[in-house]
Amino acid sequence: MSRIGYVLKVYPRFSETFVVTEILAREAAGDDLAIYALRPTTDARFHPEIARVQAPVSWIARYPKGADLWARIAGGIGDPVIGPRLAELLPELADLPGDEVGQGVELARAVLADRITHLHAHFASLAGRMAWVASRLTGVPFTLTTHAKDIYHASVDPAWLRRICGDADRVIAISRFNEDHLQRVLAGTGARISLQYNALELDRFGFEAPTPAHDPLRVAAVGRLVEKKGFHHLVEATATLVGAGRPVEVRIAGSGDLAADLQAQIDAAGLGDRVSLLGPMPQNEVTELVRWADVFAAPCIPGEDGNIDGLPTVVLEAMALGTPVVATAVTGLPEVVEDGRTGVLLEPGDATGLAGALAGFADGTQPADAMARAARALIEERFDSDVQARTLSAWETTEAAPAPAAGAPALAEVSA
Repeated sequence: MSRIGYVLKVYPRFSETFVVTEILAREAAGDDLAIYALRPTTDARFHPEIARVQAPVSWIARYPKGADLWARIAGGIGDPVIGPRLAELLPELADLPGDEVGQGVELARAVLADRITHLHAHFASLAGRMAWVASRLTGVPFTLTTHAKDIYHASVDPAWLRRICGDADRVIAISRFNEDHLQRVLAGTGARISLQYNALELDRFGFEAPTPAHDPLRVAAVGRLVEKKGFHHLVEATATLVGAGRPVEVRIAGSGDLAADLQAQIDAAGLGDRVSLLGPMPQNEVTELVRWADVFAAPCIPGEDGNIDGLPTVVLEAMALGTPVVATAVTGLPEVVEDGRTGVLLEPGDATGLAGALAGFADGTQPADAMARAARALIEERFDSDVQARTLSAWETTEAAPAPAAGAPALAEVSA
């Protein structure tokens, strides 16, 4: 009987709804799961879907130094399975901080005790490294879902990325853009790279055709208030619309380091009655916000530190719900926001173009209804969590992979 261990840096994490959706779909498909978290959550609010997760959660203790850390490593040395492997692996582990080595050993012991047959990690950073350590110490194979910061950020260690991905049973890319990037950076490692989009529980996102735009135009945006989300360009576009006499109301949900800077920009532009920063919202409230809006804006940009969005789940949710999307051509977004068909696609940082696109929805020159219906069809074709769960289960339990839905592109797989 297969038992899958999910390795996550933090669980539960408010911003990672895609992980909970994936776990719920896999449980619904009959998979036996366990969750291993490497850091305690610091979130004060949680999405209600977390209460539906049945998998047991184990927090792998972290010992930065001292006797406790040594006790963990010594315990691994004494294990008949882990001990010989640990001695062989020490030269490679010397590159890691001691607390990570300790956590890796503790995770390995938990994997053996819980009879885990396969590990599945999200992000090729801490969670990926710990899954790699536990796999090497136990012989239990692991798959790895890569996202964005873990493969693009300036802090990414190329040698460790290649080592982890080269040893993984499979490396999952969440967009074709990421797949192409991984093919380049992992060339020569033998990594097996497969495309599998993050997905949605479609039943929770019922489609409603857009109505004529409100006056003022309602615009929603959701995400962490950080550089890569590009919300300062949305504020700039709003100022352009207001200056041209076009009424607009913008609501931005999320929290982050740039909250004060964004509020200062809003105040300086005299937009306090036009742009609201709502703070973090649970997923059910985000859904209500997206339904409220005439347009959903995702003005993403590459950060100066290399940080960049992957394929924001909330964009997929907006498309599923029937709210037209305006987004920028960053990483995987052009794979879903097809300009003029499933939404409006702009170049990153084009605040003038964003203002123009929003004005088009306000005056009815953008084909909102046709875009919304085409967007929903695309989501149903490529982003169904039930199909995602069956695919992941087949990859991790050695069963035959399901055929793609009619009209859907076959899942890509290459060896780098």
